Amino acid sequence: MSVLRKKRSDCTLAKLSEEQQSTLAEWLMGGLSYKQAREQVLREWNVKTTESAICEFWEWYVSPLLLQRRHSAAAMAKVGTSALESRKLGYLLDSDVVVPHKDELLFVAVNEVLSMAASGYRAPHKRLFAVAGRSGVATIKGSLVNMRDGGFISAHDFHIASLIAEVVCGGDVDAGTLVSEEYLMTLERRAFGALLGHSKTQERIMGMMSTGKPVRN
Repeated sequence: MSVLRKKRSDCTLAKLSEEQQSTLAEWLMGGLSYKQAREQVLREWNVKTTESAICEFWEWYVSPLLLQRRHSAAAMAKVGTSALESRKLGYLLDSDVVVPHKDELLFVAVNEVLSMAASGYRAPHKRLFAVAGRSGVATIKGSLVNMRDGGFISAHDFHIASLIAEVVCGGDVDAGTLVSEEYLMTLERRAFGALLGHSKTQERIMGMMSTGKPVRN
């Protein structure tokens, strides 16, 4: 899949090598904050940058790459069989707590919450963020057509993946349009409701519930 990427000429990070840009992207996708990423770039490569430049880098480099990876995992119905595999697929951040034994889940969760409360945790402010829009949807669907025609996914896989593309790209809007989390959740509920009424979706749900394995129909 080709990645929609518009390089910003005013972004200092555009001058990094491809390898450095890839490394920085992995740091950010692993959960590093803009401030931590700025400090890491200075420490590792002796490059002075700003948090606003890191934010720009996220928009023109990381966001399209993340969109490509996440959608590919969803289209192929990839399932993480372990915490490590789930991290590789992007379902978990490096900063997410992993509990090896299920009997310890509640104990660890309670202590995590108590620790957050003691440190004065506050939920982050809601903000608007840019989406890929209809051009992103078109790029993803072009890749999906090749996967379907090549026999890598079924017709229903194509249908599901197309709906996912509509949601994660923000629907029928221009690239770079700022949207809210509530807007994307509305698109998600609409797509999910439409899928629930489909017979093949119902077959997949029943198959997963009875066998624990994904049904490819």
